[in-house]
Amino acid sequence: MEPGANGTESATAAPMGPDAWPFNLTGDEGPPFLTDAWLVPLFFSLLTLVGLVGNSLVVYVISTRRQLRTATNCYIVNLATTDIIFLVCCVPFTATLYPMPSWIFGDFMCKFVNYLQQVTVQATCITLMAMSVDRCYATVSPLRSLRHRTPRLAMVVSVAIWIGSFILSIPMAMYHRIAQGYWYGLQTYCIEAFPTKSQQRAFIIYTFLAVYLLPLVTICVCYVVILQRMGQPLVRPIDGNYQKVHHLSERSIAMRTKITRMVVVIVLLFTVCWGPIQIFLVVQGFYTGFQVNFETYKIKTWANCMSYANSSINPIVYAFMGESFRKSFRKAFPFMFKKQVRDGTFTNGSRNAEMKFVTEES
Repeated sequence: MEPGANGTESATAAPMGPDAWPFNLTGDEGPPFLTDAWLVPLFFSLLTLVGLVGNSLVVYVISTRRQLRTATNCYIVNLATTDIIFLVCCVPFTATLYPMPSWIFGDFMCKFVNYLQQVTVQATCITLMAMSVDRCYATVSPLRSLRHRTPRLAMVVSVAIWIGSFILSIPMAMYHRIAQGYWYGLQTYCIEAFPTKSQQRAFIIYTFLAVYLLPLVTICVCYVVILQRMGQPLVRPIDGNYQKVHHLSERSIAMRTKITRMVVVIVLLFTVCWGPIQIFLVVQGFYTGFQVNFETYKIKTWANCMSYANSSINPIVYAFMGESFRKSFRKAFPFMFKKQVRDGTFTNGSRNAEMKFVTEES
């Protein structure tokens, strides 16, 4: 069983596979049913449900509200789309690896699932990097960016991100295949089989740099520039009208601060959620003293749960931190925000005998 280079619990082999233990077992008794065999799939099911509902609402609200069709929101839609595809096409297959000792979906799905995992993870990373560069440009050159930061350009960039991710992820489809192994009997595994160890390590390094470290460094640089620029006046006063310019500048800074804060939180969540599994895979691929045992298995399971949780957390960030999103959600789904309140009416300084109930938006 080789480590999955795509930063997820790859379908390369089941967590209960032949190399999940220090030795292979060929006895007649069945494999042990551990707690993670039901706990991890249950956790993945919850993540999938929350992520699908949340990300679908994000896509629906942005696509149906004209005022939300901005460059930043185009990238947010792209990010939500990668999360939806990842949750639908990858997570269920990974969940089956915990209770089932064998890969049962065939050779095509072995290649396809791992390929799509790499595509979505890579598209997510590059989209976050594009969002950060977009916010940096809007902050540093607010007037000039009005001509260039258009939804059309953001859509072109998003399409380019997908095309590039599909091309760069081809090795994941090329080097995955079905293999047989023994673990409490003959089992079928979907393994990652590079021709040489050096090629496998090269792809691990590429994945770590391209879909994690390089985007992370780019994002950090962008936000250092944003923090330095934040608070500086956006326009110069004309005809001595300092008060009006100051008011406009404050409003613009406040709006930019809210949007930037939301993007920062999304990026930080990505860093925290995907960091453990990326570091684990590098250590697993390069550290000669790496031990495959229960402890490392538990660490990898936890790291994968963290990475998958990221696809469900992003919509919550949009809902709680984006004021425009909250307003649009209320308009799109008013029945979810209705509540009955008691409206007491008073006549001549005394309370009217009758009470009436009105329904208003929260």
